[in-house]
Amino acid sequence: MGRIDSADIFQDDKALLPSGYVLSVKPDGHWELLSAEFQKKTVSLAAGSATIDRGQWNNLELRFQGTRIEAFLNGIALTAVNDSTHGHGMFALSTKWDHVQFDNLSVTP
Repeated sequence: MGRIDSADIFQDDKALLPSGYVLSVKPDGHWELLSAEFQKKTVSLAAGSATIDRGQWNNLELRFQGTRIEAFLNGIALTAVNDSTHGHGMFALSTKWDHVQFDNLSVTP
């Protein structure tokens, strides 16, 4: 997740995502780039499917520059979109309680 610009999610037990951009990747390779805002409908900016080897480490990357948002899986571009809903904010990692490990986390300005 990136450009999380509000922690209002904690005011509503029904909110699933914080206000910001979310790159969701499922174990079967289906992915989706979302824009979420508190008490508004989540918007899908892009979606698709990629090959994931669940027996190997995979590299996810989410890049922001101005209004451009790019998502990569193992160095291969998944999507590049322009959206100005969230101009700044924090980052986060999240799972749905699956068996997931994170390593070599990097955040660069």
